[in-house]
Amino acid sequence: MKIMPDFGTMRENEAAFDVAVASLNRGDIVWGRSILVALRDHIWQTAEQKSVQWVLPKVLATLDELKTCTSPPIADVREEHKDVGRCSAATTLLKR
Repeated sequence: MKIMPDFGTMRENEAAFDVAVASLNRGDIVWGRSILVALRDHIWQTAEQKSVQWVLPKVLATLDELKTCTSPPIADVREEHKDVGRCSAATTLLKR
């Protein structure tokens, strides 16, 4: 079972971003993306100024890169295509 990281202060939000990036770099695109979406929504809702200035741009840039990585509908996935939807370009970007 995966646990969503805590959000709140800029430090917590940066740590959550790091967890998301680590997940993406391990190839767990769906989990990494879900953390980023939740983090983006949290920052937008709270408008915590430091996170808006320093964390949100990184979150949005990463999510934008992940837009090019789309997974097929579950019904279309066959065993021989189980890795479809993973995006090596996005993980390469995140290793900067």
